[in-house]
Amino acid sequence: MENVKKSYYTIFPALLMIFVALIPLMSILSDVVKLTSLLFFIIKILYVVILFLLLIVNVVLLFLLMKEIVKCNDISKGKKTILLILLVLFSLIVMPYIYHKYILKDIVKPNSLIIYFIAIVFLAFVFAFGYRVYNKKINEEIQKQKELEAKRVTYIEKNNQFSFDFKTSYKQKEVGEYDLYVKDKKRNIVFTTFTYDTSRYEQKTIEEYLLKGVADIEATKENAKIYKEKKLTELEDKKVYEIVYEGKVEKSDPCIYRISVIQFNSNPELIEYVVTVSLKEDYPSLEKEINEIINSVKIIQNE
Repeated sequence: MENVKKSYYTIFPALLMIFVALIPLMSILSDVVKLTSLLFFIIKILYVVILFLLLIVNVVLLFLLMKEIVKCNDISKGKKTILLILLVLFSLIVMPYIYHKYILKDIVKPNSLIIYFIAIVFLAFVFAFGYRVYNKKINEEIQKQKELEAKRVTYIEKNNQFSFDFKTSYKQKEVGEYDLYVKDKKRNIVFTTFTYDTSRYEQKTIEEYLLKGVADIEATKENAKIYKEKKLTELEDKKVYEIVYEGKVEKSDPCIYRISVIQFNSNPELIEYVVTVSLKEDYPSLEKEINEIINSVKIIQNE
């Protein structure tokens, strides 16, 4: 019976270390190895159950060992304190050694703990391998994300007069009478445009088109109010006149409606009227991105 108990303090900590070491490999396995989802789900369930059972067994062994150390009269109080602290902090590593040396009073030889030493070597190898592979994988994902963030797709409004650059998460759709309708579904942001040839309309200036948009927002949105005041930005090739409103439609969350009226110096008769709609809570994080989209607009010079 004593030999059986002795083996518990060697085998179960070693098994727990091996299963703990497999945690990073399980994560890597889910992406690298092509397994059916059901098979991998069963493997993960079995792994978690075994890990949980091993954890319980090791906790029980730890408390039993600490109890025996406290009762042992051959160990001084100071040494007991040190041993108990070591068990609490490094239980898996020191538990077999302490049990053999201070409870069984064995002369601990390397070959008597061969399974345990194998487990420690395995643990070190797997963690080193897992960290290397996982770190490489994370760096690749970061690089892919950076490349994706930097990549842009150009959408042209249906009159073939203006183009805008968007992140790849935006998708163009044909919706109603919009000259351009682009949406990022995941982030609930919608970008719409109308193109106006001012020679054909009563409104002639960018301010008149902005006021027309304001009137439409105030007439159709509940609790409509100014979120940011009117602002005129004069760039090298164009003017951008903007105002930002907040409001909502029935049964919707509060939204931000950003009206941008764009006029190019090379063709001042053409006006691009843009409305960007996003959730109010998301707008602060999207504002810089919306600025980039608006500033990316180009006029298409037809030959």
